[in-house]
Amino acid sequence: MEKTITLVVFAVALALFAADFLPMGLVVFSVPLALYFAGVIGQADIFAPLVGQSIVLVVAMSVIGAALFKTGMAEKIGTWLFRLCRGERSLVMAVVLFSGLVSGFVSNTGTVAVLLPIVVSVAAARRISPSRLLLPLAAGATIGGNISVIGSPGNLIAKETIERLSDGSMSVTFFAYAKIGLPLLLATALFFALFGRSVVPDKGATAAGERSVGQRSKTDARGWFALAVLVVTVGLMVAADRVKCLPPMHITACVGALAVVLCGVLTQKEAFAAFDMQAVFLLSFMTPLGKAMVNTGAADDIASAVVGVVGGHGPMVVMFVLWLVVWALTQVMSNTATCVLFCPIAWTIAKAIGADPRAVVIAVLVASSVAVCTPLSIPANSMILEPGNLRFKDFFKPGLWLSLVAFALSMVLLPMLYPLYP
Repeated sequence: MEKTITLVVFAVALALFAADFLPMGLVVFSVPLALYFAGVIGQADIFAPLVGQSIVLVVAMSVIGAALFKTGMAEKIGTWLFRLCRGERSLVMAVVLFSGLVSGFVSNTGTVAVLLPIVVSVAAARRISPSRLLLPLAAGATIGGNISVIGSPGNLIAKETIERLSDGSMSVTFFAYAKIGLPLLLATALFFALFGRSVVPDKGATAAGERSVGQRSKTDARGWFALAVLVVTVGLMVAADRVKCLPPMHITACVGALAVVLCGVLTQKEAFAAFDMQAVFLLSFMTPLGKAMVNTGAADDIASAVVGVVGGHGPMVVMFVLWLVVWALTQVMSNTATCVLFCPIAWTIAKAIGADPRAVVIAVLVASSVAVCTPLSIPANSMILEPGNLRFKDFFKPGLWLSLVAFALSMVLLPMLYPLYP
């Protein structure tokens, strides 16, 4: 009975996410409550994830990222970099690579919000259609999140799934995803530089886009301090994988967040406002569903169905199908929600075919990060609609071609970098 209830809750949540009929936060909060009243989970299971390491890490890094953006340091670096580019192709590559590198350590939404006025002003100065730079900007920020474990909530979901379901026998290091994340980011930059003119629509600037030109913040000593805090924090996080005396990543992030508030870079109110509550809700209140899927055997049933259809053709076909299913769903619903729903299923499928579950979970993570075909999947895509004078359909052509590139690269690199049978 519990298994059936869990499967029904999973299906309803999936449908509501895809339909976008209700606010995402409402759907997410309703999931553990439904499981509780149905007797699948206990009361402690509803709120326990709120104090998990992943939540603390997301909140602390949001504060550090907000300090970097508020002081104008990200703008300063971006403006300097874009001015060095001579032609349109080099400018497109710089936009993709810089937005991707920044979003590898802070919010991709914040990255696009800060760089958007800079990119629009550069486009106006170079007499380039804003759309030719804004679509690459959003794509770079989205795919660049795979550089580190803190790049997006989905990265932490995959990390938490691997470490929890392996009972701690498997760990995910700070740059564990960079082996596939950096090649994907570089491929995205090359794709838009070489084929952008063919696939990205040439749209004129809107009034909103014109108004965004020149809206800059000043950078002072606090900006350099915020950058130093980010660099030191990330450095200590990376070193924590090898130096055992260092605190874990979420504690290091908390110290960094405390530093930017104590030193006056952010006020307490600004620090609280920096929290991405939707990401916190997704990470916290969808975790009980993932655990229930595994504990009740619901994930086993889904895994058995998938393996029964494609399992006989080998693990590569299973990864092929999972990648495409997750990629398709993430175009019409939150990529974070897609990752939350499918990471436990990917783990169970991998175990069923005797493959390394870590490799298959990372494949799901990568597929969920290629959210580039519609403005629905991530807020960063919707943010560029008006400034770029873009419509829903304008995302599809470049997004589909970029997805094909990402799919082909994933199928080649994932089995090499994360072997299915190590």
